[in-house]
Amino acid sequence: MASYWRLSLSGLILFLSVIQNAYADEVITLNTGRGVRQSFLLAEPRDKPQGVVLMFPGHEGVVKFLKEENGYRVDHEGGGLSGKKKTIEAYRRKGLVAAVIAPPSDKEGGMSIAFRSSDEHLTDIRSVIDYLRQKYDQKLYVHGHCLGTFSPASITTKLKNEGIAGMVLSSTRSVSDKKHRAAVTDYQRGVVSVPVLLVQHKQDPCPGTAYTNLVNVQHFYEESSKKVDTILVSGGDTRQKGIEPCKNGAHGFDGLEEKAAGAIADWILSKDFPRQIDGL
Repeated sequence: MASYWRLSLSGLILFLSVIQNAYADEVITLNTGRGVRQSFLLAEPRDKPQGVVLMFPGHEGVVKFLKEENGYRVDHEGGGLSGKKKTIEAYRRKGLVAAVIAPPSDKEGGMSIAFRSSDEHLTDIRSVIDYLRQKYDQKLYVHGHCLGTFSPASITTKLKNEGIAGMVLSSTRSVSDKKHRAAVTDYQRGVVSVPVLLVQHKQDPCPGTAYTNLVNVQHFYEESSKKVDTILVSGGDTRQKGIEPCKNGAHGFDGLEEKAAGAIADWILSKDFPRQIDGL
């Protein structure tokens, strides 16, 4: 009997070890169809994945994945909600795989709006999408923040929704401004038919992503998608750090990242989600 229990205990330890190591964080680098390297951070949940979120950080999308004892730290400037560790961890807790995109090897200094809208960018991201779909066989959602919203908006339009289960845009680039004369509504109208979620802070000070412009984006996607939802956020840490209004504070959902990401995850998983998030 004692021998039996020793064997059972050994088997249990082995089983738990396998489960613990079944999912992990790693940086993946793919050679794309146009001869460049496309890297992304892959963060997996403990249990079987329930979906995949392809994340495009804001600003010029420049991120560094720094190895730590427990996974990776995402180092970025102005990455916003789709480039933060708290968002990744919130997705992970909800059973979602988070794949955070870095610029390709020929755009290490950053991705312009023109590049995010290009066929070259589409070629790179299709390589990532094919990899993720083959690895997980789960629905794939795309999430962009601020200037990062041009990537999912362009890619979903160019693919005519193929392989995309839904699109999440946070602090959406909704109107042209002096610095960036472009908005996601510049893309071909009447194409995006997948569900769309718009996440917006009411006190966002960024001229190109102002709350008052959100209705324009909503109407744009309602022409072709039967499901366009919004999550409106207020409060949190709205203090602007530095002179750039499009990097942090309310624009980046500071202090409310986990609540916002958790609500997005519930939307992705077709669960009840809060349509309004109020911080202290």
